[in-house]
Amino acid sequence: MKLRILVTLVVLALLAGVVYRIQQPDSDADGKRGGDRAIEVRTQPVEVRDFPRVIDLPGTLEAPQQVAIVAQVGGTLLRQHVEEGDAVRAGQLLFSLDSRPAQARIAQSQATLTGARAETAEAEKKLERLDPLMQSGYISRQEYDDALLALEAARARAGTARAELQAAQLEVQYAEIRAPIAGRVGRIDVRQGSLVQAGGDPLTTLLAPGALDVRASVAQQDLRELAAAQAQGRVTAEIFFEDDRALRVPGVLVFVDSQIDPATGTLPIKVRLSDTPPALLSGQGVKLRLLLGVEPNASVVPEAALQHAQQGAYVYVVRDGKAEVQPVRAVRSLDGEYMVEGKLRAGEPVLIEIPQRLKSGSTVRLQVGEPEGKEGKVQP
Repeated sequence: MKLRILVTLVVLALLAGVVYRIQQPDSDADGKRGGDRAIEVRTQPVEVRDFPRVIDLPGTLEAPQQVAIVAQVGGTLLRQHVEEGDAVRAGQLLFSLDSRPAQARIAQSQATLTGARAETAEAEKKLERLDPLMQSGYISRQEYDDALLALEAARARAGTARAELQAAQLEVQYAEIRAPIAGRVGRIDVRQGSLVQAGGDPLTTLLAPGALDVRASVAQQDLRELAAAQAQGRVTAEIFFEDDRALRVPGVLVFVDSQIDPATGTLPIKVRLSDTPPALLSGQGVKLRLLLGVEPNASVVPEAALQHAQQGAYVYVVRDGKAEVQPVRAVRSLDGEYMVEGKLRAGEPVLIEIPQRLKSGSTVRLQVGEPEGKEGKVQP
């Protein structure tokens, strides 16, 4: 029994020794114990360079002049003279409506006007004959006044007929729907034989030729910076797509509204593009970037290097082979980079991936192939 207990104790002691040896870290390449073993890290050097000051906004493309073609009179669409996508000149005939009802009213109004003119002429002659008789006392004043009233009534009927004639003539004219501007025909939403309502849905849209504009709105907190850039001269811009940043089209700020929109609390602006690639269409949503200038000699770090804590933002900097916490203040960001303020030198390596067991003062080594940061060198 005692021998069995003794053997058990020896086995337990051996197992404890093995576990202890396993848990002890191996010596590193420098012969140091595992507690001082260097942690391999990925870094990127701090850049000191000009950093753009921009305002990024969502925007909508629109033609500089866009006209919705709406019928001014109702009627049946007899003929469509253009096709979708056609380039038209100002005054060109686009659609013809059935004008026969208006033409019938023209004939009726002309007949009424002719009769009213005849009545007017007859009433004028009668009044001329009665005037000397009334002056001599051969007729009563009442008879003269009745003749004068008949003349005024005839003139009124003639005026009404003349107005009806002009209205009918306008309807015939409006039945021929013409292009108010030169441009390109958009989608046509009616077909021959359709009944068109006066003032109803647009028949089509004309887009004026030329570069597109971008409509956007600037938040109130950015107005001071925008005004400062305008005071320095012309404000340039560029547009791009979120999923295709290779396509960038330059433009110029051409309009800033004089009052803030009370519904949104923003200030409407307009940028005119210098070119219109085929990929850009009116009504399309884009990203608009206003270029307001640059911040010279700015310290720039990757977005991945910036860490956040309750005390504020910080980065890990490799100094003398150790990772040190360096507090910074993030000033502005752009395309995955941050302009920061803090005690950083050009070329210092900052960690862009933070190992789980890393802490301030940990010994680190750069991944194989990464260049050592050179302090004092300003990156281009």
